[in-house]
Amino acid sequence: MRSLCITLVLATLVSACETVPAMMDQVVFDAERIRVETNPSIASVETALSVFLARTDLTEDQRIDLLHLRADKRLSARYNLPGAVADLDQTVTLRPDGARANDAERRKVFALTEIENAQRRLARLQNLPDWFDDKVLMGDIEDAADRYRAAGITPNDAQLYLLRESGFVCSGEGDSVHQHGPEPEYAAGSVWCSDPSLS
Repeated sequence: MRSLCITLVLATLVSACETVPAMMDQVVFDAERIRVETNPSIASVETALSVFLARTDLTEDQRIDLLHLRADKRLSARYNLPGAVADLDQTVTLRPDGARANDAERRKVFALTEIENAQRRLARLQNLPDWFDDKVLMGDIEDAADRYRAAGITPNDAQLYLLRESGFVCSGEGDSVHQHGPEPEYAAGSVWCSDPSLS
């Protein structure tokens, strides 16, 4: 009887250990976070953080840290501010009494003001570069890329870099990004990707 009880206790402990989800090692997390944080490309950061946040082995603190980082990157780059607001809301939902909750609420007010201003500008006539920047701010980079491609106007250096990093502009054969007048050096060899989803 005693051996049966010991066997049952051991079986229960083994079963409990098997159901405890593995958590991401903090040293590995910190190294990966630093790699993402130091990346200068907002498009690459977006992709990396989306993959990172999809992991099921993150602790709550790690998830909050990544959401805060993505919101910070989006705000700094003026890139997908509605997404930044959603990230900030999620950090407050996960930890309403946390040290970052007040900072998240403050940043959210800033982001919402920027969104409102962009929506007001988009409702009026704008030149293409300014319209592009506001569409990117609103998270509509695909529409912004389509408009540049249809217009046949060469994006400025920073916009072309963003389009390249986002997979809309490639090098090699294809429709040249630059169509009219002297070609800027930064646009040399740039073509529209035939299928941005495959770039």
